[in-house]
Amino acid sequence: MSSLLVDDIGELVTNVAGSGAGGPLGLRRDVALLVEDGRVAWIGPTRDAPAADRRIDAGRAAVLPGFVDSHAHLV
Repeated sequence: MSSLLVDDIGELVTNVAGSGAGGPLGLRRDVALLVEDGRVAWIGPTRDAPAADRRIDAGRAAVLPGFVDSHAHLV
């Protein structure tokens, strides 16, 4: 199993509306994110972050899911 920890995230967009005080974007502040085998396995306070094979320090930056521009123009 391969794991990646992204920690020291200033603001994380989860896109899960109603998850606490995160509003429609499901914002979480001051968190870490663990990915195992390509799937999000854990989100929580940086101080409680589990061990992982690799680590990325987000440097208090914002982290959000990949954006796909789904609109189209007439040719």
